[in-house]
Amino acid sequence: MKDNPAQKLLKTFNKILKSKEIMSKILYSIGILVVFRILSSIPVVGIKGDAIKKLFEGSSFTEVAAMGSSSALEQASVIVIGLGPYINASVILQLLSTIIPKLEQLRKEGMQGRRVISMYTRYLTVPLAILQSFMIYSALRGIPDATGQPLIGDLSTLQLITMFSTLTAGSIFMMWLSELVSESALGGGSTLLIFYGIVSNIPYLFIRGTQYNDFWEIVMIVAIYIFLIAMVIYLSEAERKIKVMYSKRVRTGSVYESYIPLKLTQFGVMPVIFATSLFYFPRLIADFIRGQNFSDKANEIALWITQKSTDPWIQNIGLFVLIILFAFFYVTVVFNTEEYAENLQKSGAFIPGVRPGKATADYLRRAVYRLTAVGSVFLAFLAILPNLLTNVDFIKVSLVSGTGLLIAIGAVLEMKRQVESMVVVRGYDKYL
Repeated sequence: MKDNPAQKLLKTFNKILKSKEIMSKILYSIGILVVFRILSSIPVVGIKGDAIKKLFEGSSFTEVAAMGSSSALEQASVIVIGLGPYINASVILQLLSTIIPKLEQLRKEGMQGRRVISMYTRYLTVPLAILQSFMIYSALRGIPDATGQPLIGDLSTLQLITMFSTLTAGSIFMMWLSELVSESALGGGSTLLIFYGIVSNIPYLFIRGTQYNDFWEIVMIVAIYIFLIAMVIYLSEAERKIKVMYSKRVRTGSVYESYIPLKLTQFGVMPVIFATSLFYFPRLIADFIRGQNFSDKANEIALWITQKSTDPWIQNIGLFVLIILFAFFYVTVVFNTEEYAENLQKSGAFIPGVRPGKATADYLRRAVYRLTAVGSVFLAFLAILPNLLTNVDFIKVSLVSGTGLLIAIGAVLEMKRQVESMVVVRGYDKYL
């Protein structure tokens, strides 16, 4: 007699409680969350409490604009830069790996090559964090408060050094936390920390939503989010199975068959994270230029960039396009079809009706690109849907942006997959 879903869930929960490995990872994740929340409540010297909130004012994606900092809507904390520099460094190195042969070779060397690239990413994160600290300071000087004064006043040399050092150290510490999460906790490192930041802002966002929306609008928003969650889960689980046959593995006189699972969203939520991080960089540069009082022409261009970047329609269209572009880029970098075809050929496997070698690589590339074309468009549309509804006045204020919701769901699904994998492995251990 088969167990019903409730009994299966209860058995899985019991296995989780009995597994020391899973419980240690859960407790480790809780410990990281506690450290994260403590750091987000420590203010940085020289910046007003609500300055960062005003810096991103007018953005429909405020809760993910700081990329991993839970203080974007609360106060200017020591980790207010978040994982922005680390994510930008990762994007830069992935872009360079397509044009620099040395980096491309390292990427093909497996675990050892990835370790070297990770080291380069850490090194690049430091100057990017210093640069972003300086740009945030300059941007805040160019934005007036309610009294017409800059959000941040003149600081002494010692105060500036202290501010830049604190913000840079906070960003580096966040990078270290993300690597600790990848090694010893549940979740995907930077994705989980961004998820913490988004979830910690939900109470504020919910209160804001209830203030601006009436009862039926709130019901409608909740229904929309349920739809979004269901669609994201469906897209994450959808896959195309490409049949593979092994000529060297004979079973009962016939060729052994298997398949290659190609996910509809092979890229996960990384394009959303990359696109959000990149989209706000031009605005930060524009605010930096305004804060430095360059030439009138430069200030005029910077003001135009700021105005356009806060336009809701430009935000939605820009993120929609960037998410699709990053989805194709991420799949191209991560899913090496030539290497995959070579491994199939070495193991004596082939796709029926497709010649081994280059023909197999081309076949897999076409299949992946077709899936990415569909999956990325759906992902990009879901990312901007809540904000589109506010733009057309269907609802007054969304509770959480689509990008924030996608990142949060992606983090939860990644944790779920890791727990299920460990439960399955533990189930096999008793037969060893």
